[in-house]
Amino acid sequence: MPDTLALAFQASVARVPNRVALRTPHDDQRLTWAQYGAAVERLAGAFAGLGVRRGDRVALWSHNRPELATAAAAAAHLGAAVVAPYVTAPPAAVAHLLRDSEPRVLAVEAGLEHSLQHVAHAVPRVVALDGAQGDLPVLSEVDAPARFSFEACWRAVQADDLLAILYTSGTTGAPKGIEWPNHNALMIAENLLGGLHARDGIREVSYLSFAHAFDRSLHWRGSLHATTQTFCAEPSRLHEALLDARPTFLTGPPSVWQGLKARLEATLDKSEQAALDAGIARVRALLADRPPRALSAQQKRTLAGLPARLGLDRVNHAVTAAAPCPLAVHEFMHGLGLPFGEFWGMSEIGVASMTDPGVRDIGTVGRPVPEYEVRIAPRAGPAGEILVRSRLTSRGYRNRPQETAAMFAPDGWIRTGDLGTLDDQGRLRIVGRVKELIITTNGHNVAPGPIESQLIDACPLVAQACLVGDGRPHLAMLITLHDPDGAAHAATRQTVADALARTNTRLDPRERIKRHAILPDRWQPGDELTDTLKLRRQRIATKYAAQITSLYT
Repeated sequence: MPDTLALAFQASVARVPNRVALRTPHDDQRLTWAQYGAAVERLAGAFAGLGVRRGDRVALWSHNRPELATAAAAAAHLGAAVVAPYVTAPPAAVAHLLRDSEPRVLAVEAGLEHSLQHVAHAVPRVVALDGAQGDLPVLSEVDAPARFSFEACWRAVQADDLLAILYTSGTTGAPKGIEWPNHNALMIAENLLGGLHARDGIREVSYLSFAHAFDRSLHWRGSLHATTQTFCAEPSRLHEALLDARPTFLTGPPSVWQGLKARLEATLDKSEQAALDAGIARVRALLADRPPRALSAQQKRTLAGLPARLGLDRVNHAVTAAAPCPLAVHEFMHGLGLPFGEFWGMSEIGVASMTDPGVRDIGTVGRPVPEYEVRIAPRAGPAGEILVRSRLTSRGYRNRPQETAAMFAPDGWIRTGDLGTLDDQGRLRIVGRVKELIITTNGHNVAPGPIESQLIDACPLVAQACLVGDGRPHLAMLITLHDPDGAAHAATRQTVADALARTNTRLDPRERIKRHAILPDRWQPGDELTDTLKLRRQRIATKYAAQITSLYT
């Protein structure tokens, strides 16, 4: 396997020059691999003309679009690492990222130039990624240096040269930059394919931010396997992009799969719902080690036609990760007959474990992938901290030697901060985060994540949930709804209360939720949520201190 993105990319250009590489829905934009290669060569010369050299950094601030992928690949051909702020990040956060990563150039798309006054001081050069933006030079119009040799540049890139600096979401402090060398990054992208055998002709949809590890690995995988990528600039339009692209491989956090599930459920007639119920019943029987009831020929035909409504009829590998995936989502996707799996990893370590095909591993995140070791460090209680060891992890945190040393031990074992267990079949279960543990005044240690997921699973009305109770005598829950206006209706409040009661019956007595509050608004990225939609628990505790106090009076 090639050990730099440039080598992988050039091999794909040579192998399938006429295959579509990058496109947007309805083919409004469309580049073959040959055209993609020519565009990368042109932008690599432009970056070189701006002074970018091997070992430098380049920052790209843009929504998902072919121009972004082209600029990132161009930087990689020079041996420069790409840094990508979230387009939704506040200017202060972008300025922090730029000061920390020290890019030689920031390329920004049209529409974000209004924020430049807050961040331009943190980078030596700013250029427009696309068309003219005021006085900014346009990247594609910058001349390459005299005697610039594109081939000499990309052949000089080494496996241990940095390909990317991925920044954490900042749930517990300022975002930290995670340094990924070329070889390790490509191996992580390869591991994401798991047991997929048909690796030629993969079609994917790029819909998450380029700052997200999911989306970045999609682009790395594209160079390895000459994939066809369809760009969806707005995640809210993912369904439209899926119907257009008909991907063969799709990854996404649980919230994406929950959204697709809800969209399909809203279209089902009685016979379709009955067929789906039968499919889900088979999944539940297999999970309980009971013989599943056979589907009728009509039920099979009905189920076979449903994935097409989501644009998933050609998917041969679907994966969720980044947060606990509700059981109902697993049952639904497998009930449809989709090859749905789950993996576990972190931006610091990559993909460490993955489920096998089928339903047997539901409820776990599978077994360690090749070249990864996993063990559990003992702690009080049934779960311990998950430790990982592999030669394929990141280098650690940029400019943070103490935090790198605290996480990456000299013996190679990495403290992930996640709590988990290993069963007798070697399958890993994620329980929660060490730093998120709630310790009640009774001394009970409670991981909030699984409890929150159970409630969301039990009540489709619930959008978000945050368990509280640290230093308190019992646990309580803050809840937001998909329809914030629903909190005003007694029937909605009763539905939520009933779901909480059902959830409590499945919990250990020490984990039960005694009281709850339904909040009037959904939580938003940049406030109660990170840009990757993780809960900012300390922010929530501070902002809703009065509501929390009322739950204990």
